[in-house]
Amino acid sequence: MAKRQQLTVEQRSAIYTLRAEGYSERKIAKRLKISCKRKKSERPKSTTIAEDNFIIVTSKRDRRLTAPAITAALNESRQTPVSTSTVKRQLLSAELRECVAVKKSKLTARHKQNRLKWAKHYINWSIKKWNKVLWTDESKFEIYGSNWRVFVCRQMHEKTIEASMVPTIKHGGRSVMVWGCLGNKRSGNLFRINGILKKEGYLNILQDQAIPSKTNIIGLHFIYQQDNNRKHSSKLCKTYLLEKKGDRTIKIMDWPSQSPDLSPIELVWDELDRRVKIRSPTSAKQLWQYLEEWATLNEQYFEKIINRMGKICRAVIQNKGGHFDEYRI
Repeated sequence: MAKRQQLTVEQRSAIYTLRAEGYSERKIAKRLKISCKRKKSERPKSTTIAEDNFIIVTSKRDRRLTAPAITAALNESRQTPVSTSTVKRQLLSAELRECVAVKKSKLTARHKQNRLKWAKHYINWSIKKWNKVLWTDESKFEIYGSNWRVFVCRQMHEKTIEASMVPTIKHGGRSVMVWGCLGNKRSGNLFRINGILKKEGYLNILQDQAIPSKTNIIGLHFIYQQDNNRKHSSKLCKTYLLEKKGDRTIKIMDWPSQSPDLSPIELVWDELDRRVKIRSPTSAKQLWQYLEEWATLNEQYFEKIINRMGKICRAVIQNKGGHFDEYRI
């Protein structure tokens, strides 16, 4: 930074004279061709250090508390109330911002232990092995989103801590449910599910969609992945899969409960949902037509999300089986 030039004796004398004649500082500076910048006095803080800590600690204890609510709690012990803007500035100084809470499956200690075990088992798998997996899942796409957004106050790296998330729940609404699969950098057919999917319906999907798909996109000796939904683990479907496993048609991947974030197909559902929402469907029929975007996803996209599996295993291990931000991997 350049050193500020000092005023000469003649300039100081001229300033005193012009001020006595009633000239403003701006006009004096313009006339004498000097700067009129002055050091601004800092405004005194309206909160103490203890109150600043109270604001931050209160927010971290309950991430869903809004700035007005924290302000009200702070003002209960103050004679002179502070404004909400003051509280917001203090939260920002601690890098705490209001953000929409992400929705994640609720994890118990047992869930985390099983996820950690899964990650340690598969962490050394090669890309070639991951390409042998047929990733499968069902997903529901809604015409009108009925999930209210929940705002939480968090730092940038706190997206997936338990206090900053909202557990997912099942909900109704006009929607289309589909079953899909992908593997070896390609996708299988997208199958529309009419009504409620029961174990008998899922057995039909296994027979007519899943097993034929493996021949088209992976070939022989593939690994079948599915979550632990009740219909998936029913005796009827489990018997069928064990028969296929017995004749060496397939291998079955052990899958930890409450772990949709481990599967690359979840990223595909998110991408498909974004593409469909842009087109704003107004009926279930139109929604199903727009879901044809599934067929436009290319091999480079599938290769990218499948090649991340090693990093996902490392992220699960690093977080001791807990959630992680899959979009930062």
